[in-house]
Amino acid sequence: MKGVIVFLMMLTACMSASGAVPQDRKARKAMEAAEDSVMFVATVETMKAMNFVLEADRLVLKRGENVLVSSLTNFVSVKGDRAVIQVAPFSGPGVNGVGGVTVDGTITDVEYRVSKKGNVTLSMYVSGAIASCKLSFSVPKNGTRATVRVFPNYSSKDISLVGRIVPAELSKVYEGLSL
Repeated sequence: MKGVIVFLMMLTACMSASGAVPQDRKARKAMEAAEDSVMFVATVETMKAMNFVLEADRLVLKRGENVLVSSLTNFVSVKGDRAVIQVAPFSGPGVNGVGGVTVDGTITDVEYRVSKKGNVTLSMYVSGAIASCKLSFSVPKNGTRATVRVFPNYSSKDISLVGRIVPAELSKVYEGLSL
């Protein structure tokens, strides 16, 4: 499984780095669609394997405000039955040492769905030492970016992280101190 995912990622990188950019607009669009399709399949397989990291470059707050953030310190990591949620929109020290909060927890109630339109949703509950929440990952059909909504059980201050899903072994995130 891991080999297939890495192969698909390498194939896409080779296709885009080959330098052979068609001059015809239709051909260029077809090539981009093929690359997106391969990346979508790799993303879905990584999600099914429950061994991925969503590296967020944007946070969407409760009332729809967008905040651009670093994908190195804002992420949701899923590895087997464990998840790490880290939101660090501030630079400098914070509760986790990198300007935000890090929660490590156990995953339960995993549900994977594909809609009639081809959109993929993966939802789960994460229970940590100080917090528990519901996570809902969504990837649009043939999309290369994903959104995870975090619904805390202790408050109504849900947040969304938007970014790309990568296999855990290819991720370059920096995890702060867990609560």
